Amino acid sequence: MSNWSFPIFDCCSTPFISLVTCCCCPCQVARQRATLKRDAFGCGQCLFSFFCLPFAACLNRYEIRAKHNIRGTSIGDCVCCCWCGCCATVQQARELDYKGDKPGGLFMSTGDTSKDYQHPNSPNYDTQNDNLNKNNDYDIV
Repeated sequence: MSNWSFPIFDCCSTPFISLVTCCCCPCQVARQRATLKRDAFGCGQCLFSFFCLPFAACLNRYEIRAKHNIRGTSIGDCVCCCWCGCCATVQQARELDYKGDKPGGLFMSTGDTSKDYQHPNSPNYDTQNDNLNKNNDYDIV
């Protein structure tokens, strides 16, 4: 089992994704749902996420953890989504994008963005723009 590639409170390192998530969280969660299910993204998913946001966000987080073998629990998923919903949703978008599930969220590229989300342990990681913690074992819930 692995940990999340990005810490939950590192959402400010991707300001555009954070802004979109804060302004339109149900649509961001719906976009992630469509990516996870390899389904078309549409108004129906946005409406479902709008009316069932905590459930949809927790379900997405659980499915991302299961798919990518990330350490955590269902209770931890719910706690993250209910108490730190925007940060959790940004973390999930970045994780999906980093793991190759494109797009990870609204307005994120469907192509190769590996240069945008390089893991700090990557040999080509730009240390001058290192906004992430050097210890990359983010064991947050």
